[in-house]
Amino acid sequence: MLLSAPTLDELHERLPDLNVSVPLHPAPRGTTPEVYSVVRLLGSVPLAPHDFPLRLEKSERPDFGLYLGERSIGIEHTEAVPENLAHANRLRAALGRDTYLMRSAVIGEPRKKKGQLLAEIEEDRMPPPMMGDSVERGWAEAIAHFVDSKTASARKPGYAAHDEHWLVIYDNWPAPALQRQLALALLREHLEAGEGFAVFERIFILDEHVLVDLGRGHSLTHQVNHCRRP
Repeated sequence: MLLSAPTLDELHERLPDLNVSVPLHPAPRGTTPEVYSVVRLLGSVPLAPHDFPLRLEKSERPDFGLYLGERSIGIEHTEAVPENLAHANRLRAALGRDTYLMRSAVIGEPRKKKGQLLAEIEEDRMPPPMMGDSVERGWAEAIAHFVDSKTASARKPGYAAHDEHWLVIYDNWPAPALQRQLALALLREHLEAGEGFAVFERIFILDEHVLVDLGRGHSLTHQVNHCRRP
């Protein structure tokens, strides 16, 4: 068991003890992105008295079991990050290059080889301009892709049944100057056309500042509580 809290006050007292920092690439990360995200989820969403006692357990398929009063909730986690960007960041770290120009990413981009990425890092060209709502559309398509991927995975045999299932997406997709409300409207179009809400009652998108909470008929944003001790 990762966490047990009989009341809301005790939950917020104990969450900092579970809190972790996510190492930067290329350091090994293990399950830290999962724990980092679920701590901020529990610290940021409104909970009611009937949600207690609360219990959180680590599991596989889904990644966590959350017990709120009489309800059991399976929480699945994924990180939205382009594979080429993650690989390039590991290479930059090895070279000591910590300043660079951000480039947009595209879902389905072919995987680049190490030599190609090193050449791009060395060249450090100005990226092409991002026109119109291209940033918002790219972000919405990327997040929808990760939702669809986890939806398909949850429908395979061996996925534990719960009263509800939630999906938490740790958002590290490059989207400079993202207009969030426009991006969320575009994302909802994708989600309503897909099957994500048939599996996940709530889909959360977490970045450093905002936790987006999406479900059928609701769209909320919560300020992220990083659950650090004063």
